[in-house]
Amino acid sequence: MTAAPRPLALLGPQHDRPTLREVLDRMGASGPYVLVSAGWEERESETGRLDAHLGESFRSLDLWPRCEAAFESDADLRHLMFDRHDRMKELSALYRIRLAAELSAARELMGRTRPDEQDPLVAPSVDLACGALRELDDHHCARVGALNEETFGEAAGRESLRSGRAEIAETLAGAGTLLVAGGHVGILYNRMRLFGVAESLPAATPVVGWSAGAMALTERILLFHDSPPQGPGDAEILGPGLGLAPGVVALPHASRRLDLADRGRVALLARRLAPELVVALDDGDSLVAGSGGWSARGARRLSTAGDVVGDLVGGQA
Repeated sequence: MTAAPRPLALLGPQHDRPTLREVLDRMGASGPYVLVSAGWEERESETGRLDAHLGESFRSLDLWPRCEAAFESDADLRHLMFDRHDRMKELSALYRIRLAAELSAARELMGRTRPDEQDPLVAPSVDLACGALRELDDHHCARVGALNEETFGEAAGRESLRSGRAEIAETLAGAGTLLVAGGHVGILYNRMRLFGVAESLPAATPVVGWSAGAMALTERILLFHDSPPQGPGDAEILGPGLGLAPGVVALPHASRRLDLADRGRVALLARRLAPELVVALDDGDSLVAGSGGWSARGARRLSTAGDVVGDLVGGQA
């Protein structure tokens, strides 16, 4: 697997077992630290726990209040983003119609064999079913990507965003490390796109993201929960991520949200997302990119045989 093109780390949730400070030290990452926490929405400024854990000062990009101010001054920008929201809902509804059918077929077929030792009669049908899921996910991701390029491309030229984007680019040019917190992954991604965070980030600047922040840094954002409070428990692609962590699907809170003891479900998810590295990131877990690929502490890989495998090094277990 190709390593990420910059010093980069994906971490599990930081609330109960924070490891950010240890990972930064292990990476040799240093300040000035710049924080993106727009996923916290209106609570973006509540950084007390992070202050205490990091033990150093940092500068917040304040994407949430910047965006709210831009919406207040620019009704056309607000309309543009709300129109994208409505179109996203329709794209997701269309995607889910086919997704439910494709998943039903794949689950029934996989139930006729074993994930680790497939029946030779059933295996070709399972391969076709998993291939159909991959095609559907790719198709939906491409449609969302096209909508994103259209919307964020138009938004980038708005006068209401011009000064904020310039200030953010200047801050990132002097950043030692970019920190990307969790929260609402869709809002986090949207705000980072609106203000051109990834585009303005120097190529060598280390990046560390945790929880939803780790998800936003990947190429494709997967929403997942085997037993959600409402609706079906079908994992689905939200759309493209920022692409700073290629070849990885990040699953924070995996042990809480997925039945990792169900080998059939694990195998189906891993096969559906192959050849990407599907990584469970629980409390205290980390996945760090280095010259030899990815190395992990605690993080585990979901295998196509239905196992959850630890000790990842260089993308292999």
